[in-house]
Amino acid sequence: MTKQHKPSQYDWQARDITDWNANTFLAFIGDKTKELYGVDYAPGGQGAKSARWSRERGMLKQAIGKYGNAVVKRFIEICWREYRTNKPDQFPYPTVVFMISYMDRFFAVAQSEIARENRRKKVDEVDYAELADWL
Repeated sequence: MTKQHKPSQYDWQARDITDWNANTFLAFIGDKTKELYGVDYAPGGQGAKSARWSRERGMLKQAIGKYGNAVVKRFIEICWREYRTNKPDQFPYPTVVFMISYMDRFFAVAQSEIARENRRKKVDEVDYAELADWL
């Protein structure tokens, strides 16, 4: 019996969303920031860069614990969609610190969208032939 190989925690494309952690989310954010905004991602806030990375990792970990991976991913996607800046040279993209601190109202939108999708999946999973036999 061979041991199943698990993709790297940084390989967000190869991992199932249920298996993401803060580092997976940061890799996702880094790749998508480059794609959407054309720049390399750097953590927000003040202080040394290592402290800023730690802060973002911690904020993501708390959000994952509170909302779950699917909601956090959708929240980030909504933040990217809704982000507007009047200082594009200074703030070309939203950071995790900015999203969680100033765009937190979108967590409710993300929760609602994911709940709606989950309800739709449950309806799609109903075995209507079996239900007809039962009736």
